[in-house]
Amino acid sequence: MAMKTLTCRELGGKCDERLSANSWRDMVGLMTEHVLEKHPDVAQQMEKMHAKDPKQWAEETKQKWDAAPDV
Repeated sequence: MAMKTLTCRELGGKCDERLSANSWRDMVGLMTEHVLEKHPDVAQQMEKMHAKDPKQWAEETKQKWDAAPDV
């Protein structure tokens, strides 16, 4: 399975740390852990967005995952 890499910023965060995963589901898990640890304010924003529209973040960021080159 090919791995893809996106930055925190590309996924809606605020830093350029690169996150790599083999699947979209794994990337979501990595991003969740990353923002909870490094950007609690972003985690709160994402939580509010999810409560309002659970699919919004995924719809916005899944396209970036799909377009990212395999590494």
